[in-house]
Amino acid sequence: MSQPIQPNALQNLPPEMQERLAQIMAGQAPGNAPAAPTPPAPVVAQAPMLKPPSLMDHIIALRQEVAQLKQQVDANSNVVDAVGQAVGTLYQMFQPSAQTNAPGPAVGQGSTYSQAFSQSVEQDADY
Repeated sequence: MSQPIQPNALQNLPPEMQERLAQIMAGQAPGNAPAAPTPPAPVVAQAPMLKPPSLMDHIIALRQEVAQLKQQVDANSNVVDAVGQAVGTLYQMFQPSAQTNAPGPAVGQGSTYSQAFSQSVEQDADY
């Protein structure tokens, strides 16, 4: 709810504001007598004159597209390389190993990771 305006608050305002507030309180529009509002004139939307793109505009747009495609190809190449590295690492785990001082259970010469895993599972059968 709005609170009534106290008379001393109105006295602190400049004279122009006091007159304006008095007109509003009296129900009058600023200026002369209240006038009926006029609807705004319809605005006719005009299409801006567009000139056809020049050859240079096409070349610039194509260069931007080529730059974006290059970034996408580079990102794709990085993903393919990372997947290849991961597959190579997994593949090496199952190839015969000649390391004798590898951590874990003793693995015989020429055994694979999967064979060593199978042997360690058999050794831990009491769990």
